[in-house]
Order: sequence, then C-alpha cells, then structure tokens
Amino acid sequence: MIYRYLLAALLFFAPAGVWAQLRIELDFDQETYLPHEALYAVVRIYNSSGQPLVFGKDNSWLSFDIEPSQGGVVLQKKQLDIRGEFTLPNAARAKKLVNLAEAFELTKFGRYYVTATLHVPEWGESFEIPKRKHFGIATGVKLWETAFGVPSPKEGQKPEVRKFQLVQANHVKRLSLYVRITDESGGETFNLFPLGAVVGFSKPEPQMDRWCNLHVFYQDKARTFRYFMITPDGLMLARQTWELTDSRPELTMNSEGRISVTGGMRRISASDLPPPELLSEKSSFPLQAEERADAEKAVK
Repeated sequence: MIYRYLLAALLFFAPAGVWAQLRIELDFDQETYLPHEALYAVVRIYNSSGQPLVFGKDNSWLSFDIEPSQGGVVLQKKQLDIRGEFTLPNAARAKKLVNLAEAFELTKFGRYYVTATLHVPEWGESFEIPKRKHFGIATGVKLWETAFGVPSPKEGQKPEVRKFQLVQANHVKRLSLYVRITDESGGETFNLFPLGAVVGFSKPEPQMDRWCNLHVFYQDKARTFRYFMITPDGLMLARQTWELTDSRPELTMNSEGRISVTGGMRRISASDLPPPELLSEKSSFPLQAEERADAEKAVK
C-alpha cells in the first residue's frame, strides 16, 4: 500500500520531459559540398508529447555543433537566423531547412560532424539527435574560367576585374556542374551557382556575350540539354531545358552579339527562368529592361 502511494507521488512530481516524447532528426541532401555552396541541414521534429508546442520565437530554439574530423573547431561567423514562429500540434511533425554555410566557416577540405539540439525552455530540457551526421567539403575540378570587368560605381575609377569559373564536382558518382564568380585572384568567392547534374561525356559550353553575361549550355541526360544565363553581378536570368530532335540544340550568337539556343526543341517546365508565364514570342536575351525587371521580381 505504501509502495503504491510512493509510486503515485513520483509520477505526480516527475519532470514533464521524462514523459513527453519529442524526437529530432537531421539529414543532408548531399554527402559532399563545394566551399561557399549553400549547405542546408534538413531538421525534422516529431511531437508526440500530448500537447501542441510553439517553436521559432527567437534564435535559441535550435542549435548546431560542427566539428572537423581532424580535430579543432569550426569558426561561427554569425548567429543563424532561424526565427519564424510556428505551432507543432501533437502527433505531428515539422521540417526546417537551415543553411549552415551562412553562419559557419565551411571552406576547408575534409569531413565534418554535426549535432543538432532542440531546446524547449518551458520544460527546461533539450533534445539531441541520437547520432551525429556528417558531410564533406570537396574542392571540385575547375573546367574553365574567364575574366571580365565590372564598372566601378565611382566615376573615373577603373572597372573591377572578376572571374567566371565552371567547376565540376563528383557527388557520390554523380557529376554536378557549378558556376562560381570570384575576384581577379580567384581567392574570394562572391557567388556559387549549382547548375545540376551533367553526363560524363558532355563538354559544357560557356560563352560570354557583349554585356559580360555568361551563357552555359551542356548535356544533362541522354537526350536533354540545359541552358543558363548569369549576369556579371551574380543574378541567374535564364534556366531552360532543350531536347534533342532531328537537330542538336546549340548556342549561337547573332550579329548584335546576342546569344540564344537554336536547333532541337524547347521543353517548358515550372522551374524555368523566367517563369513560363513571363515568356512571350518576342522575348530574347539579354532581356529588355522591362522584361529583366519582371524576371528579377520572379527570382526574388
């Protein structure tokens, strides 16, 4: 009898976190990334605590610890901005994407181990992922580069010299192509664009137009090709898919210095830039001022 009363008292005064059920999982879409590439941690939270929980009121509800495999520490450049309040009902789950590359110095080659921790201040408890996850930083292979000038905002000063680079990386037997924009020395990266998968036998074709826009055309599958256009200031204005027909699609330049794809057949998709609803039969690249403004709004 005394034992029953003692057990009841322990149940009544036990901390809420002992009985509450929260589970946190961490994953990454890739096993390896290039320096300066967006590196999204995929965090999943499962709530079976019996009550709704509120997260995202500030930046303290979720934290990450990153360690290099060779030892040492990873410099945190700034605090992660993970605010955005949401309520997670009981018997529900939520997913949060966090770009770790924005806050941590992840530019050195090697393997890194990550721990994610979910904090619940109301309970005075924290919940860690059961096992650390890892990812790698790879250097990639530079296929091509060219220098170009960016006009100075101050009158009378010479243009700043930057570089476009095409970089290829092998992500677990999958070849991926990137565009990197750097300073003249190639040491500082201003922007890095993942273009997508590329077949091993394909030789990407980069061309610069008279406005210093970079046009990239390459084969991504047996019968399909991808086309991109990127401005000198790092804005992607065109993303298209082309199919092989009786003729092979290819980049051509007209007498005005405008570059476009001819041959083959254009395949319209929701991922196109500009979006399909902004396209018209008279549209051409580089875009006219009004069309470019519409495209920039769509990108943002």
